[in-house]
Amino acid sequence: MFVLASVVLLSVAGTSAVASAQTSQTRTWQLEQFDRVSRMCVLHGPDRTHGSYFIFVVSGKWSTDLEFGMRDLPPGWSATESSLPPGSNYHTPDGGIAVNGFVAVQGPTSVPIATYRAHIWVSDGVVTETLPTDIIVSTESWVECMNRA
Repeated sequence: MFVLASVVLLSVAGTSAVASAQTSQTRTWQLEQFDRVSRMCVLHGPDRTHGSYFIFVVSGKWSTDLEFGMRDLPPGWSATESSLPPGSNYHTPDGGIAVNGFVAVQGPTSVPIATYRAHIWVSDGVVTETLPTDIIVSTESWVECMNRA
């Protein structure tokens, strides 16, 4: 098996994911991205903890567990790690697809006000794909934050 050393950008019917490794075998699954980068808006403040989750979609078919989690979180934040058992998930004729994964995150709201670019990762042990996600710590309202372009 040959492993490509460079990052490979995959195009999946209008969605994309970044693969950090690729084999010469044809892959049968991919991590899909929604129309825009997923984001979470968190109201900055002292002595509070924010908890929520990010959803994601793995499409195709896989015969081994797919491990997943998040990295590049704000300081002091943590995320769950888990796995999807072997299975499949395909688009319906109208383009819909089931959301089959979520990562719970939590952390202090007292981190510096900023947009933190975190990444959901999914791996079959050979190929790891990532999706960017934004955790925005701000003083603006949740509605204003979520409606930002």
